[in-house]
Amino acid sequence: MLIYAIKQKTEGIDKHARGASLAVYTIIPTILFMFYSISQGFQLASYGIVLILHRLLGSIVILFIILFVTNRWRFKKKVHMDIATGCWAITLLLGIAVYLISFGYIS
Repeated sequence: MLIYAIKQKTEGIDKHARGASLAVYTIIPTILFMFYSISQGFQLASYGIVLILHRLLGSIVILFIILFVTNRWRFKKKVHMDIATGCWAITLLLGIAVYLISFGYIS
């Protein structure tokens, strides 16, 4: 989705915005699942910093998503979107690490 949205940016801002919105809508079910896991008390005994960083950066990404998708941030520029993209990529990698740690693939 991210690569699709970046590719669409070169073809026009409307297609880029549609691609980015589609990416956001596919993220919503995973966020709901994570909130369910948090409500059940999901914690990592080891590598807890990975989960903390994942949650912190994920919260920042959610704020960026709300501001960008609803167009509430009047002074948004490419640098802000690059920061959001970087935070999203790091959050994704940390999420993969959380998954691998929680299911014992990384000890």
